[in-house]
Amino acid sequence: MSHHELDTLQTALNTALNCLRNAMDGSKLSPLSQYAVDLHPLDSLDVPAPNDVYEARRAALACITELKHLLQHPFEKAAETTLSVYDFPTVQVFVDHGIADYMATAPPGISVATLQSELNLDSHKITTILRHLSARGWVRETENGVFALNRSSRVLLQGHMGRSMIWHSEYMKVAEALPQWLIHPEYKFSQSPRHTAFQLANNTTKPFFEWVKDNNDYLGPFAASVEAVGKYATPGILSDYPWETCVGSTIVDCGGGSGSLAISLANRFPYLRLVVQERKEMVAIAETNIKACLNTSLAHGTVVVEAHDFFRPQLRTGDNYSFMLRHVLHNWPETQAVSILENIAAAAGPKSKILIIERVSGHYPDTHVELENNPADTSDVTPHTSLIGEQTILNSSSLMPHVLALHLLCILNSHERTLDQWRDIIVRAGLVITGLYKLRAHVSILECRAIQT
Repeated sequence: MSHHELDTLQTALNTALNCLRNAMDGSKLSPLSQYAVDLHPLDSLDVPAPNDVYEARRAALACITELKHLLQHPFEKAAETTLSVYDFPTVQVFVDHGIADYMATAPPGISVATLQSELNLDSHKITTILRHLSARGWVRETENGVFALNRSSRVLLQGHMGRSMIWHSEYMKVAEALPQWLIHPEYKFSQSPRHTAFQLANNTTKPFFEWVKDNNDYLGPFAASVEAVGKYATPGILSDYPWETCVGSTIVDCGGGSGSLAISLANRFPYLRLVVQERKEMVAIAETNIKACLNTSLAHGTVVVEAHDFFRPQLRTGDNYSFMLRHVLHNWPETQAVSILENIAAAAGPKSKILIIERVSGHYPDTHVELENNPADTSDVTPHTSLIGEQTILNSSSLMPHVLALHLLCILNSHERTLDQWRDIIVRAGLVITGLYKLRAHVSILECRAIQT
């Protein structure tokens, strides 16, 4: 009797785990453990995992996900999906009610009776919540009614960036509006950012970014969560693109948020000069962040901030400038995305680089590949080292990119794009893709230049 799928996944998982073990040993990385009291070097947000470790980990995670799909009872899957609505509130309780930070003071574990006494929370309710969190991999029950943090939960402690993702119930409201949005008579076929699940959830006609601008209590935490997602990808962005090729031009970070990527680039590559362009209400936030985080040994003016609307003509023009857009174009439907790029294309000189840092969904080349002279070729250019394909690894190694794409669809009417869809938008804007850089991150860099007429 042939168990082809099971045998293939078992072999692929064993291969990936052996590769991971050997790669970690080769890089002199300590063994992974959920019982550790500190984060592991692979949990760092400062440097990417070594290439062979990164690829082996992705393959292993994809195999584990596919094995669960294969083995789990479909009814249990349906029930688990329905009740996953409690995943966020339980983590929110864990963080907002002080449980995580208090548990950090007792690494061996702490009883629910103690948590009730110290935090004035019902021990019976806490027990059920913590057992749910244990099943989701956030804590460990070391003995009956005694719980301890594990390695993963440390990212939720005060001062860690994972905490900035657990900040608001707005996600829940928007998600609940999704079914209604899909059948709304006026909204269901609209591509407008004014016609989304977000408007239905918040009973507003304002587009998301206008609404955020008018809600100061929301703006700060929202900016922090966006920055956290950006910082998660930053090590791969810094390490896997040849930034030395940008020497001689000032990089304009269009829609650069609080300036975190520009700061990281300047601190890592002191020879770069950068301009962060953002909406007027974000300028002060970016200036404060630059003052706090930019290396003080760098020359004054290494990173500057200015107010600019990227739907208006770009004022910095010519070969002295290159342009960068990280997590910008995925916020906008096709027409607006083309408009943003057209303004940059009109400003760019023949030698200017236009760097689009976004997720490329679907099937695309595994490594950096020159595309300008072979625009029709989107096939793989390197053989797979895993027994499961790159498409399966992309789909199954991490849920985060898919959930982020769904959330952006619901609040902005934005869409994931394949390489061919990105190319269509880029060409319509008067640009051509010169290279695609796959990063150790959930995003890639599409390097472009303006088509000179």
